[in-house]
Amino acid sequence: MTIRVNYCWPMAIMWSRIHAELGLSPAPLTHAMVAQAVDQRVVESEDLDWKLDFAWKKENLPAEVKEKKKWEFAKDVTSMANTRGGLIVFGVREDNERPVELTGVPNGERDRQPLRAFVNKYVRPLVGGLLIEALDSEDGSPGLVAVFVPPSPDAPHVIGERNELGVPYRYGSDTNWMSESELERAYRDRFARRADDRAALTALIDGLIHETKGGWGVWVAVAACPVASLPMLPGPQRAAATKAMDDAMRLAVDIFGSARDRHHPMLDQIAREAVNNPRTGLRRWVIRPNHYSTDPTDQPAWALVELHHDGSVAVAMRLTGVIRRDEIASMDFDATWVPVRFVDAVVAEAVALSSVHVRGLGGVGTILARAALLKENSSTPLVAIDNQLHGRMNSMFRQVPGTRAVREPVAVETAFSAADDVVALRGAARQLADDLVHQFGVPSSSIPD
Repeated sequence: MTIRVNYCWPMAIMWSRIHAELGLSPAPLTHAMVAQAVDQRVVESEDLDWKLDFAWKKENLPAEVKEKKKWEFAKDVTSMANTRGGLIVFGVREDNERPVELTGVPNGERDRQPLRAFVNKYVRPLVGGLLIEALDSEDGSPGLVAVFVPPSPDAPHVIGERNELGVPYRYGSDTNWMSESELERAYRDRFARRADDRAALTALIDGLIHETKGGWGVWVAVAACPVASLPMLPGPQRAAATKAMDDAMRLAVDIFGSARDRHHPMLDQIAREAVNNPRTGLRRWVIRPNHYSTDPTDQPAWALVELHHDGSVAVAMRLTGVIRRDEIASMDFDATWVPVRFVDAVVAEAVALSSVHVRGLGGVGTILARAALLKENSSTPLVAIDNQLHGRMNSMFRQVPGTRAVREPVAVETAFSAADDVVALRGAARQLADDLVHQFGVPSSSIPD
């Protein structure tokens, strides 16, 4: 049995206007990057704003003026969320929109916490995926605070209280207010985006159906795609796809935490040479067990992983055949067996893989995920089986007590953020797995709370 160490998930700003101006690939934003951007006089833009200090902390200001300064920061966040997202950096003096000096700001946890509270107080709906990072130098230079605002799938966001409401957006380095017609278009765009997102998920699942068609039994399939467009970069290299798989397996172990009764990682059973050498697909990397097959009629034997260049992920695992027939207790009816803990394992690994893949491409926003059970023979019912009896592992798989057969399983969906921590990712995976197994009457998945 392989012993793994916990995966330390980097909660960092991976992509911004600073990265683009400096010609960098997605990587955690650092104090040195900001210093270089200041040296190169990177001008403010639609998605970059330099701030000297926390204006609301000045002691000589009246209380109402301090509150106005807090509101103005929330307005800046809102305007970026309503446009294409962006980066706000505190601790930089600028002149005519160009940075001229690193002045620094206090950047301890107590200094950063209020920033999120200001946004949550004034902005509706809440801006998800907001990242607020402390950037410290290695040479003792003054620290900075960077606020990353992702492009929001929930735009337009409204700022204000009571009758004083408005919808700001960025126009170059300026903030404008939407007119009635612009607001009407923004709401139409929101609803259109949501329809497009659902269509993209459906297309990913349909693609898996075509790949697995003809493979007997039942497959568990998970598709996930980021809501916001990722940075316009070349597609990830082969090594990046391999790294995403390795990182995802470690993260999946953390998602299960200390659960003793989880199944071994499913995707980890794919041959190492297949993981190390993903095959080229249509704007994607493809990993499948029959890695070297060139037979035009050949289909995935039992697993398929697709890492799309746009951040989407598609995973399919055949459940039939992963356990031997003599490991299943005899039953007096014909059915297709669904080992529910195997379903849990694949769902958790797919959620982990999606988060890792999007982060590696510089994204931090919302990810939509869909999970489904794909069965070849529509006339044969699916029956949930497990090898746990009265809370203890057993040598034989049996129908889960009190469950019912399912003939047409329903696809289920959830949403999470690529920047979520392990606890939040665990919640997203558990929701998907719970919704799948609830259809059989199984009380809950094996993914812990």
